[in-house]
Amino acid sequence: MAKSVGPLLTDFYDAWRAHDLDLMGTYLPDDFSHVMNIPEKTLSAGGERQGKYASLKRLADIFDGFDTQYLEPGRLIVRESQTIVEVHTRCQHRASGLWLDTNKRHVWLLEDGWPVKLCEFYDLDQFETFMNRARR
Repeated sequence: MAKSVGPLLTDFYDAWRAHDLDLMGTYLPDDFSHVMNIPEKTLSAGGERQGKYASLKRLADIFDGFDTQYLEPGRLIVRESQTIVEVHTRCQHRASGLWLDTNKRHVWLLEDGWPVKLCEFYDLDQFETFMNRARR
């Protein structure tokens, strides 16, 4: 039985901030799905990953490319099998040294209280502008 969604996601975000992929993996089923609305042409880690290990590999790649200094989830909106979280993040693109300060929306799908899918929605105009500057 899963703990209630608030404490579960708080623990998950704590693990995310610590880049603790092993701990993050304990919350995810093998068939977990992770979707980012960022096109792969903008960021190779964009798009969708099927499976816990592919999702964690993507996060490892993101952690390698971006130094997250701040990741703060806001209020959780819980609706039956879905939880929406506004997340404020500030990270440095390691290769260019540029900083991204943005808000994104996380939409979690849950089954029996456990996350089975995460969809991340970024401000695409802001992110594409940032990545274009980072590539110069």
